[in-house]
Amino acid sequence: MKAKVFFGKLVAFTKRNLSAMAVSFCMILALSLVTAVAVTRMNKNTTKLAVKQQTTTTTTPEEKNVEPVVPTASEEIMEFVMPVEGATEGLPFAMDKLVKFNTLGKWQTHSGIDLIALAGTKVVCVFDGTVESVENTTLWGNIVVVDHGNGLKTIYKSLSSDVVVSAGDKIKKGEQIGTVSSSAKAELDQGAHLHFEVMQNNEYKDPWDFLPSGNK
Repeated sequence: MKAKVFFGKLVAFTKRNLSAMAVSFCMILALSLVTAVAVTRMNKNTTKLAVKQQTTTTTTPEEKNVEPVVPTASEEIMEFVMPVEGATEGLPFAMDKLVKFNTLGKWQTHSGIDLIALAGTKVVCVFDGTVESVENTTLWGNIVVVDHGNGLKTIYKSLSSDVVVSAGDKIKKGEQIGTVSSSAKAELDQGAHLHFEVMQNNEYKDPWDFLPSGNK
């Protein structure tokens, strides 16, 4: 009897509140759908952002297996200075043809350039380096060789005896090496001058490829 009364009251309550229950159910269902759509969109946006970040991330040379570009010796010496200011050129560089050495009385190649100037004119180092050697020879007079690294060397011949550097000295661009003279007996007909050479990887190069072109 009690069970019938209870179920009767439940049926009556349900009939009275059916509309409200239906509305509540619809609201819950709609809220669930809106939440599901929002979560789906958020996941899509997160995925797109991750893909975009991955595609725009730059890779280092190591990741690409590409070695970094290292300047060559010729690129590094673009700031060479003239070894003698105000000089005029005598015999030019000529390793692919013969030039006449009047003093020696024969034709031969010329491994550098002759920069003619008054005796005693200052000779400076064209770029930073280390003095490799200082010597005196019969044909070329007093000679200084400067090592600039990367296989590049500069040679200064026909210097006077007042050379101011020694082997092993660290020397900066523009610092004095010695002075111009006519100590090179091989080129006495040139008078007082600096015979200047450039060697790269043990090959003679035209010094004008390295020196400021405006001075040629």
